[in-house]
Amino acid sequence: MKRLTSTLKEFCEKQEVLRLAYVDRGGPRVVPVWFVVIGRDYYVGTYANSPKWKAIKRKPQVAWVVDGGKQGKYKGASMFGRAEEITDRKLRAKIYRAMGVKYFGSADHSKHVEIWGEVDDPSSLYMRLKAEDGFWWEY
Repeated sequence: MKRLTSTLKEFCEKQEVLRLAYVDRGGPRVVPVWFVVIGRDYYVGTYANSPKWKAIKRKPQVAWVVDGGKQGKYKGASMFGRAEEITDRKLRAKIYRAMGVKYFGSADHSKHVEIWGEVDDPSSLYMRLKAEDGFWWEY
């Protein structure tokens, strides 16, 4: 898969919402989720007992889009691939901290801790979205 341009990668990293598509027992779903980009990979979090994770665990093929802009200046990336659970403690901690900084300014922010628990909370689950292919636009 071709790499995103540096300006598009930076644009995507700064967006607040990633729209994640997956298939559950009722059919396809698309949900907005918080995310971070570390390296070339997109990471999202959810609760370990969430219907979203249960569906993705059964069928890990997913797609996602990050887009935005103002009239006449749109940018975005649409990708598909697989979701995989992150079990490595160091990577989980890195994702946890990155989410806290991106959305609350700090991983110690009380609202971040309220949502995600402590850094090693087993009720929180983080996924890597591994892109297999995609396309993007800047116009």
